[in-house]
Amino acid sequence: MSDRVFQFASDKLPGGSFARAVFDSQLMRMSDKGGASHLIGEGWSDVVAGELKLWTGKPIPVNRADVVGGSVEEVHRLDTLPGVASRASKIGLKNPDFLAFARGDPGQIVVAIDAKFSIETARDEQVSAEATSRLFEDDQILSSLLPSINGNHQFARGLFVSPDYNLTRAMFRQRMGHRRMTVSRGDVVLVDVDGAEMFENLGQTGIIQLLIDLDALPVPVWESLLAGQYYFRLSRAIHGFALDEQMPLLGQLEAPPGEGHVMEKLLRRSHGAHSAWELMLAWDRDAEHIRRQRQALHQVVGMPLTGAELRALADVVLADVEPDDRPSRNQVRKALGRAFTHDVLEQTGVVMPAVSDFTAELERVASISRGVAEQYLADIESIVREIIVAVIAERAGVDES
Repeated sequence: MSDRVFQFASDKLPGGSFARAVFDSQLMRMSDKGGASHLIGEGWSDVVAGELKLWTGKPIPVNRADVVGGSVEEVHRLDTLPGVASRASKIGLKNPDFLAFARGDPGQIVVAIDAKFSIETARDEQVSAEATSRLFEDDQILSSLLPSINGNHQFARGLFVSPDYNLTRAMFRQRMGHRRMTVSRGDVVLVDVDGAEMFENLGQTGIIQLLIDLDALPVPVWESLLAGQYYFRLSRAIHGFALDEQMPLLGQLEAPPGEGHVMEKLLRRSHGAHSAWELMLAWDRDAEHIRRQRQALHQVVGMPLTGAELRALADVVLADVEPDDRPSRNQVRKALGRAFTHDVLEQTGVVMPAVSDFTAELERVASISRGVAEQYLADIESIVREIIVAVIAERAGVDES
């Protein structure tokens, strides 16, 4: 069945096949506006967590001399532990998703494991023995959370866990994907999972089924990880379009659109559409008009100072701050931008799409923004000092947590 879906061809799919469709750059862009890659990554990590539970008491399932004979004692999930990612980033590392402790000869073996739904994104340095060792050396909180580690241990080269289906194997043969493979097949454990198991758990099954029905392709989508991935990405693209249409042109969205709201919009648009992909392209074009209006309004709000002016003023104010406490210029710029936009919004009110006379609205917001900027410039050094104090306090609170 997996070969059949992999080889299936149709003009309803971008690139003519499911295998090419999931790498389509336009689909990636549209679906990631709805958080597709992030959600797929989280979902795959959950699948891998279940798989790794089965490793306890068994040898690590790779044929490598450095881990052969090692019986897994414990597996710890790192991607759900608070602060691990940020602390790893501070020392120039990206943490793996899991750590396995195995009993070997002569002692304990520590192996980093990363869940990679798309194996082309795997990089050896993320799970190297050196990187894993540094995580423990530089992260006392991590060491305290994982008390199993002891003095008699060695860090082994890490592993990746990816789905066992034709697309992964094609990437190993360098025949699919955006990037060239850089990891060895011997460092990857493949896990079998079907589309239903993976994507039903991620939600939006009603929207996905409607898209499947619209295309009416002669393939068992819910049994295929490849076809399921394509339709899940379409469903997240739709979520992104609905968000574009509901989100204020200026101001904050109170609540994201629910599945019922998205389904209603999809049903209206599905009438007469040749394919789900054709529907996506048309919806994206319509949403782009709203995106441009949103961007234009944010541009006329702007900032009270140019980048060069703010850098010069920030350097003067930061000279009075202890070096270890100083926020970056970028942090100061972002904080000033948030404060300024908030004060402009207090006068403009929330601006929702669609605006009947957008040119007039643009002029109204620009005029208010100029007035607020004049108020800021009258006391700009004091305002920047207050913002820097607030940023320092916020950073201290984050570090303590």
